[in-house]
Amino acid sequence: MKEISSNGNTNTVDVIFPAWPLFLYLNPSLGRDLLLPHFKYQSTGQYPNTFAIHDLGAHYPNAIGHNDGKDEHMPLEECGNMLIMTLSHYQKTGDKSILSTYYNLLDQWTQYLVDEALIPANQISTDDFAGPLVNQTNLAIKGIIGIRVMAEIACIMGNHAQSENYTSIAYSYVNQWAGLATATGGQHLTLNYGNSSSWGLSYNLYADRLLGFNMFPQAIYQMQDAWYPSVLQTFGVPLDTRHTYTKTDWVIWMAAIATRSTTRDMFIGSIYNFIANGKNDVPFSDWYDTITGAHQGFRARPVVGGHLALMKGVLPTVSGGTNASGTCFTASGTLTGETQVIETGNGNAAAHTRVLQANAWLIVMLTSILLHWTIL
Repeated sequence: MKEISSNGNTNTVDVIFPAWPLFLYLNPSLGRDLLLPHFKYQSTGQYPNTFAIHDLGAHYPNAIGHNDGKDEHMPLEECGNMLIMTLSHYQKTGDKSILSTYYNLLDQWTQYLVDEALIPANQISTDDFAGPLVNQTNLAIKGIIGIRVMAEIACIMGNHAQSENYTSIAYSYVNQWAGLATATGGQHLTLNYGNSSSWGLSYNLYADRLLGFNMFPQAIYQMQDAWYPSVLQTFGVPLDTRHTYTKTDWVIWMAAIATRSTTRDMFIGSIYNFIANGKNDVPFSDWYDTITGAHQGFRARPVVGGHLALMKGVLPTVSGGTNASGTCFTASGTLTGETQVIETGNGNAAAHTRVLQANAWLIVMLTSILLHWTIL
């Protein structure tokens, strides 16, 4: 996969990740084919860093790796992404081949997360255009979920003692994270620990729902849902307090995990407003300003695969996880468990019409992207 309209990297992990719902919806095996080159290369030992690589080559289509270890470092981001996508692929297909063949590499990345996820060092995330930041709340979410992923993988592979250890660590981190990440007054999560005036889109919670863990308290989701309408701009909710721009892939992920239908519709409707504002004459941009409605530079990128995050069959309808007896559950959508509750509004017909219109627009844009990608 080419990192279109940014730096032209080859098979960038944090471009595959936002596009992941597309592969889950159409054919999870396509996702496997994108992940395997990363596993094969890093299992050779030629990549010198202990965390997951950012991409397989600086200039598409040359997949020559980074034997010098000087790729764009996003250590928590990419470790979490690789773990989450790997388990997600297994949940949809039942194919254990990646889990068994590359178990040690997955565990290596998990050990990195155990050391670094709870208190993230100064680093960039997938939103690298926003710059580096220490103690990122949203990045910590991804790292903690990554640890919980390895607990599930260990259980699936019969390593129950290791599974219990990682499960214990992950839930311990959730409890500590909640205290660190909540703003004074308890109105919202912060962008980074200790900065109560800051906030951001906590889109990494989507993986908690996607994998069926539901390990983060429902109260966190409800708190965020109540907060976002208060910071809504003309064309949507900004990505975070550093800038007024937002990202459409992450906005749809926020819609997918909303506990209120009104918040869900707000997020989807904001993208419709952007698309329909008549101010942009370029291929669809996933990065735009929420005040002016103008695109910010990205266009025709694979990340719009994330717009399928709400499609039926992508998110499970029930929770999964490892129970006390060590039996492993996977979020196939057919198990019994706690369901996500969405609070319905007052049946605002206009709002629901806008949601349908926005989805139609997104599918059209996605088709255009896929055609462009195929031609490349």
